[in-house]
Amino acid sequence: MGLQSTFQRILALAAGLAPTVSGLAFDGAVGFGAIATGGAGGTTVHVTNLNDSGDGSFRDAVSHSNRIIVFDVGGYIQLSSAVSLSSSLTIQGQTAPGGGIGLMGGELSASGKSNIIIQHLRIRQGTLDSDTGKSAFNMGKGTNIILDHCSFTYGQWDSIDAVGTVNLTVSNSIIAFPIGQQFGAHVETGPSTFYNNLWVSAHNRQPLSKDNTQYINNVIYNYQAAYTAANTGGTFSHDIINNYFISGPSTTSTKNLYYQMNAGQSVYAAGNFLDSNNDGVLNGVANNAVGSSTVLSSPWHSTSLGLATRTAADAYTYVLANAGAQPRDEVDAFAVTTVQSLGTKGTLYKSQSSTGLSNGGYGSL
Repeated sequence: MGLQSTFQRILALAAGLAPTVSGLAFDGAVGFGAIATGGAGGTTVHVTNLNDSGDGSFRDAVSHSNRIIVFDVGGYIQLSSAVSLSSSLTIQGQTAPGGGIGLMGGELSASGKSNIIIQHLRIRQGTLDSDTGKSAFNMGKGTNIILDHCSFTYGQWDSIDAVGTVNLTVSNSIIAFPIGQQFGAHVETGPSTFYNNLWVSAHNRQPLSKDNTQYINNVIYNYQAAYTAANTGGTFSHDIINNYFISGPSTTSTKNLYYQMNAGQSVYAAGNFLDSNNDGVLNGVANNAVGSSTVLSSPWHSTSLGLATRTAADAYTYVLANAGAQPRDEVDAFAVTTVQSLGTKGTLYKSQSSTGLSNGGYGSL
């Protein structure tokens, strides 16, 4: 490990020992989940092996509250069953050496838990998990959760399940190639913030927002239905600002960038672009007509415009360069290059193995 990498790990560890001066989950945290306290002030616990369970394992490390989880090893942890988190945890995937850390073959669950901070973690469920009713990450009925620079891939039920979740942020992350239902994220209760994320090749739910939502500077590629409220989803407010929607080979109707947005939804939409010609060039046009929803003249939340620091075009450049767990691995690189084809490549997968990537489609870390 180089000196720079070692120094970065020390800084990451130190950052979790106490709350930031600003009171945010970490420096640069944004949105409704930024108030999460994680394991600040608690015990630092080291993951020392890639075993599924036992001393030194990830499963053991997250089994108690008030912990900051750091990694002395890099690579994949293959799960034999879902891992349940405790409350008040900070998981610092950026401390892992080498190619980083990932979970494969099972669900990571924060169901009913509170104050969770996760950064730079790859969560890849896939068909190694025989339970098709589970998701890559489940935080149902959780509170104060922020997921930053994470990679959610091959989710079976949803990539991200956040039904009943209060105060959620998903930022700088990749949500790609869901299998099974081929759904991105399902959010109910909220409020939630989706910021600087890359969404790739899903049938629907990018996200399904049955809550008051900030959806800012996201890039959505090869969708069949992208931002969705659902006709039975109740009445909510949505700030949809400076996002880039890009159709692909699986897109059956480019008009479904906004899906099931009925008159019960109140929407502030500005600066959004749609590239619908699948010609290999980023050349979209403005598209801010969100179904039959009620048009808001200003954002429903006072912080939304302050978050929208990039145009849709600038968001495309930034998100493709920075989203996901770092360092970027084979699976995330494949997601990015798929998007960079700008309409000429991409499909909806039923299994990770269909991607043709190494390690049965999970890639290598």
